[in-house]
Amino acid sequence: MERTLLIMATLDTKGKEAGYVRDCVRSSGVGTLVMDVGTLGGPLTEADIPAADVLGAAGLGTSGGAFAALCRSEAVEAMQKGGIAIARRLLEEGRVDGIFGLGGGTGTAIAAAVMRSLPFGVPKVIVSTVASRDVREYVGTKDIVMFHSVADLLGSNRFIRRILEQAAGAICGMLGTGAMENPAPIVAVTAYGINSRCAMNVEPLLEGRGYEMIGFHANGVGGMAMEEMVGEGLIDGVLDLTPHELADEMFGGYCRGIGQKRFRAAGEAGVPLLLAPGGLDNAVFSPFYPMPETLKDRRRHDHDDRFCVRMEREEMIAFARVIAERLNESGGPACVLIPSGGFSEADMPGGELYDPEVDRIFTHELKRLLRDVITLEEMNVHISDPAFARRAVDIIDGMVRTGRQTGPRRSETGRQT
Repeated sequence: MERTLLIMATLDTKGKEAGYVRDCVRSSGVGTLVMDVGTLGGPLTEADIPAADVLGAAGLGTSGGAFAALCRSEAVEAMQKGGIAIARRLLEEGRVDGIFGLGGGTGTAIAAAVMRSLPFGVPKVIVSTVASRDVREYVGTKDIVMFHSVADLLGSNRFIRRILEQAAGAICGMLGTGAMENPAPIVAVTAYGINSRCAMNVEPLLEGRGYEMIGFHANGVGGMAMEEMVGEGLIDGVLDLTPHELADEMFGGYCRGIGQKRFRAAGEAGVPLLLAPGGLDNAVFSPFYPMPETLKDRRRHDHDDRFCVRMEREEMIAFARVIAERLNESGGPACVLIPSGGFSEADMPGGELYDPEVDRIFTHELKRLLRDVITLEEMNVHISDPAFARRAVDIIDGMVRTGRQTGPRRSETGRQT
């Protein structure tokens, strides 16, 4: 069965390049649909989906006067909105299998917005003049591949043709990989630098019970990507062992970024969730994410060029309130597992950030605020102890298999072997 690629470009400025990509793709045996998202003038290459149709899909009409009534930023926003509507419809109808974009700043912004609206696993490639910069605003949480064009996409030359050929070849190869297999239930696990040991302990235990594990780096993007995948129905259970982004969000640290969906998606989807306070003992800073003056006298742990600063009583109370508020909204099975021996590798006996008294403030506040239907269990071990991983896997396995919470509502357990 022939695969079809949706090619997006501002054909009024990048029409020749889009036409070249179309020809490269077709020569590989892949069908194409070319969508014009230009806002300045007539297309330099014929479009299968004209710009007027994209504007119409945004609800603004298809006449030339509709464009004339918009300023540039409004026109770009309309192309994004209409492009999203058309791309989603084509995908739902089975008429396209992947999406390709090319452009400068404007073309990249339009193509990336459309790609971010599409499900994980759909091949997405952009050739962009701005791909050497911080591309987080374009990629967001999605699986978008960005090719740096190096030179501007302006003027036909063998260098740009080579870049476009390589990018076209890449997405044609991606289209040939077929659909994602789903042979086993999948459990999402969050982790980061000084709390990675817990996730490493969990992985073989999950595999031994027939699960696949997908890890998410708690770097401000990973946690939100996990929430999106939960919302798309790709995840069967969540071990949110490292909600550390919450600390960095408070102080503008290296891993900041939690968004409104963080700690909510599993509950909204009815997906079993176990949460542990991994990494909440610290916020992370670096030369590019400087520590605020208000923290300059805090205890710290040096990681590499980044360093971790101890969170104290006030922050622990604030973290507990955010987590409790969001978990209390849960419509699915949810559990909190607390390692009273420490929340990270720096928060253990002998570690620079070890402070069980401060950690207990978080636990006390969370107990006070959580609804009784949410299980909370304490273990007298460190989060990196294999016993903690075993208990976490026991709980999530039980919730996935039964669809409900397991264990006592409030308890404290000792070291397990």
